[in-house]
This record gives sequence, C-alpha cells and structure tokens, in this order.
Amino acid sequence: MEKKMFKPLILGTVVAAFALASCKKDDNGGSTEPPVDESRWITLSGAIDDPSNTNPADGDAGTMVYSLTAADAKNPSITVNVFNDGMHVKSSRTARLQASADGNFLYNIQYTGDDGGIFNKYSVHGANDFRASGAEVETATYVSSSPRWLKAAEGIGIAVRGTANAVVYEGTSPDFVFKERTAKIDILSLDLNDPKIINTATTAKFSLSEEETAAGYYISRIDVPVVNKAGNKVYIGVAVSKVKPESFTIGTDGTPTFATDNASPKAWAKTIVADYPALTNPTLISSSNTRANTNGYRSTMQYIGTDGNVYQATSGEGYGNGGSKILKINASGNDYDNSYVFSLDAALGLSNTYIETWRYVGDGIGFVVYSLVSSEGERTGGYIARINLNDKTATKYTLPNESSLYFGQIQNIAQNGNDVFIAVAVPGQQGNIYVFNKETGEMSAGAKLGNQTGGQYIGAY
Repeated sequence: MEKKMFKPLILGTVVAAFALASCKKDDNGGSTEPPVDESRWITLSGAIDDPSNTNPADGDAGTMVYSLTAADAKNPSITVNVFNDGMHVKSSRTARLQASADGNFLYNIQYTGDDGGIFNKYSVHGANDFRASGAEVETATYVSSSPRWLKAAEGIGIAVRGTANAVVYEGTSPDFVFKERTAKIDILSLDLNDPKIINTATTAKFSLSEEETAAGYYISRIDVPVVNKAGNKVYIGVAVSKVKPESFTIGTDGTPTFATDNASPKAWAKTIVADYPALTNPTLISSSNTRANTNGYRSTMQYIGTDGNVYQATSGEGYGNGGSKILKINASGNDYDNSYVFSLDAALGLSNTYIETWRYVGDGIGFVVYSLVSSEGERTGGYIARINLNDKTATKYTLPNESSLYFGQIQNIAQNGNDVFIAVAVPGQQGNIYVFNKETGEMSAGAKLGNQTGGQYIGAY
C-alpha cells in the first residue's frame, strides 16, 4: 500500500458571493436528513445528446443544471426546461454531480476531456445561477481524468479508480498457463467544504481469493464509496469480470490474450473495505446472497441506515438469476450480514428486476428506480417502487409511459424532509417531477419538465 498524505493541487480560487433572497441557508452542508424547507433549492440535471453518435440520448454532449424551490418543484402549474434555461456544467461528457444535503452546494468532478478530473464546487442561487465556490482541485494525477466518485459523507468526497492489471501467465508458446489477474486500486478523499485533497492511497496489486483468481475472476471496476457511521471505514462497490484460463489466442508478438468469459456464473457480490480517513489496509468482503455487482453506475447505491448498518443495492445478476437485491453490511463488524437480503423480485412479485438507482430516506424506507431485464439481456422500461427494508415489502407506482422510460443514466434522487423528488421523462419528451411522501407513500405530479431531442433528465438534488 502506497499512501500519500495531503498534497493539494489547486488551480484557482474564486470568491463566491453567497446571498439568498428567500431564506437563510446553512453554509456548512447541513444534516444528512434535512428538515422540510419549502424554499430549499431542488436542482435538476439533464444530459445532452451528442447527435454525432449513433446512440440516441447518449448524454455525451455534457450536462445542464437548473434549480427551483421545493415549493415550485411540487407545483404542477410550473414548467421548467433545464436544456433551454439551465447552466452548462463544466464537463465534456455527462457530469458526475453531487450536492450538499441542504441543497445549497453542487459538486462536480469533470469527466474526460482536457479538464477531466477537475473538481468544481458551485453555490446554488436559483434558476441558472450557480456560482463557483472555493478552489478548483486537480484529481486526475491520482484517480485519472474519468474518476468514479461520490459524496461519501457530508462534506467529504471520495474518488476511486480500479484498473485491471495485465494477465500474469507462465510457460512458452503454445503451452501458456494462466496464473492471475489482479487490480490496481487508487483512492482519494476530498474536503468538500474547503475544496482540497485530504488523502490518497494506492494498492498496486489487489487480488480476489485464491480460488476465484485461479478461475479467472478479477476486479474490473470500483465505484460508489461511502463512509460508515463510525467514520472509520470506507466501503467501495466492486464489479468483477472473468477470463477463461484455458482459452487464449496467440498474437503476432507471441504473447497470449485470454478470452473474456461472460457465460460462467458471476462472482459473489463484493465490497472493498478500507480504513478511513487513512484510506489504507483495503480488504475484501463477500456476500453469499447474490452473484452480482455492487459498483452501480454514476449514482449512490449504498446508504447508512437509521440503524447504523449499510444497505447496498446490487445489479447485473442477469436474466433468470433472481433480480437485484439489497444487502446489509453490519456496522459492528464491517462485514456482510448474510442472514439478511432484500429481493426486489420477491417484494414486487416480478422477475428480472434491475435497480438503476435508489434512495434510502430513513427508518428502513427507500425509493427504488428499476428496469426489467429481457431474455436478450436488455434493460427495458422505467419503474419506481417504495420499499420497506424492515418487513421486506414493496409497492410499485404507476407512471405515464413507464414502458418507454429509461433511467440508465440516472444519478440522484432528492429528499427534503418527508418529500422525495424524482425527475421522470422519456428521453426527448416532456415529463414531470414526481413527489413521494416518505411516510404515507403518496405520489403527486409536480413541476412539468420541458425537453429537447435526445435530452435526459438524470437527477434531482
């Protein structure tokens, strides 16, 4: 483990003039469960389609943001259009956005391009008024120009990179013998209140168990870090891939390339656990409840529950393998509680559910955005359900055009007291903000969402 203490890479400081007309707001990031505040900003994000690509609604042309008060977000007589009226966030492709719990600040690490890996902080002032706040921070040196990152705790960002190392083999052509494939793990922590790098750490060779390694499994991606309630561990989601140890082709240079294995069973769900704030001593824990990934895609997939345990959504089980689960990591032992599993399939009476994102809103209640996996392996439709992790039940909502909805790029669900906000629109079509009551489960349609060709609403903050 190579550990680097705080070495800030600051590109420039902008003094933010922070004044709100409607109410006084907390500058320190607020609590993790903010009280009801009708004047609190709700920020919407939208991904812009790149028409030069063959993928419709790919989001590869950047991201727009627009904020309105919680009261306006709940008002169906109001129409907002983030694409026409919002601000373009710095990022050559889809920005990876996070926000403070009180909605006053928006955080971004630019994804790819010349400025990939640059951290920016904005104060939120309504509509398209987002003002640079604090220093820009360069993270690419440690976690690449396209880091995976989250607000891992209030005021703390964690960025990570998992890179598969080259396959290690023995022997001479044509009698090569596969030995292992390991991964390099990089972790970086950020101070979100006073933007700067706090710590970095690197593990050059991180392995799975001997049995899994021999079978060709290896870590291919890591993401969605979260700091536990005690503040002494960080949990990092993991995607595991596999090669075929007995199957390879020999290139013109005489070296073997081992074939990718997508037919074998996936690895059991895993999480990397490292010391916090040091970011050192990474270890691996494994669930026996599902063969799946825990790294998610751009959005938070694990939350600290009211009981202090971490609840983690999985995805990618594949068709016919029981659909997405929510697992529990015990606060006391920092390991999976394999006696607990929430099955979205079982709770809804469905098959092949795929959790795109979710939000834990307190007291064992969550709101899940999911799709369904077809027999061809494609994710279809977009659906929302309220779940109860305590009694393992779920209630599905009925949305307009849900078979045509697509949440593959969704990044965030907002919460303001008992109100939960989800931006819902078919790519390129108009939609609504939907507001859900945490306690009663009641759903109502809020502000209307204008759109443009290929546009996707991907978050509410």
